[in-house]
Amino acid sequence: MKAGIIAVLVNLVGNYLLIFGKFGAPALGAVGAAIATDIARVVECLILIFWTYGHRREHPFIEGAYRTLKIPGDLTANIVKKGIPIMLNEIAWSTGQAFLLQCYSVRGLSVVAALNISSTVSNLFNVVFLSTGGAIAIIVGQLLGAGKMEEAKDTDRKLLFFTVSTCLVCGSLLAAISPFFPLIYNTSGEVQSYAARFILIAAGCMPLYAFMHGCYFTLRSGGKTWITVLFDSVYVWAVDIPLAYVLAHFTGLPIVLVYLSCQLIETLKCILGYILVKKGIWLQNIVS
Repeated sequence: MKAGIIAVLVNLVGNYLLIFGKFGAPALGAVGAAIATDIARVVECLILIFWTYGHRREHPFIEGAYRTLKIPGDLTANIVKKGIPIMLNEIAWSTGQAFLLQCYSVRGLSVVAALNISSTVSNLFNVVFLSTGGAIAIIVGQLLGAGKMEEAKDTDRKLLFFTVSTCLVCGSLLAAISPFFPLIYNTSGEVQSYAARFILIAAGCMPLYAFMHGCYFTLRSGGKTWITVLFDSVYVWAVDIPLAYVLAHFTGLPIVLVYLSCQLIETLKCILGYILVKKGIWLQNIVS
């Protein structure tokens, strides 16, 4: 979580320097935003690596990690079986997010700039539900591995409530700063206005994102990788992208309403996630 927060802050500073060319840095626009994101990810990776090596007693798995590249065949098969769907899901989801941005971009470069500003500050707050989602996968996964199915179900309910409640608070804080954060960027009033409204929408939808993310990691904790693919990336391509494309290209709706509609449609995913988690299809021990 700490590494994630630092990475978001690095991305924030990098965006400011490289998009607008501050303090002698070149003004690279969208290219600068991409470079800042890469730098932030490298920083996050290095923090995790050095932290792990500096705390070997807490993380004994790192001892001898590079002693051999040989991996047992049965372990490889198990990793491929469980990992390939997750990898394909991440690729499809990331591609989908890029396509969504392209749909919004047809309304003008000011929209793209505003979305970059909005995502920068939103990602700082999104660390909360991203971290709690990872915690759900770890804690619930351990209970499932120990065969404690009822305890896993009860713990998952409590963690889902916790992450949604926490994001209600974080969303309120994000909403409070939404009119002011875009002002730190040296850009047009139109971009600042768009960014403020995009941030406000993200703040209001944060509890939805938290619940969706919690459901996603609940399903993953039980090894239901193909179901998570349907729940995550397939939903993006089957619902989010067609809606964004139609609204952006074939309607006269203002971009703020287009963006709001595309966020509120995630309510359907919340309902789907609730049904899947409630049915308990994820309650299985994938260790034994």
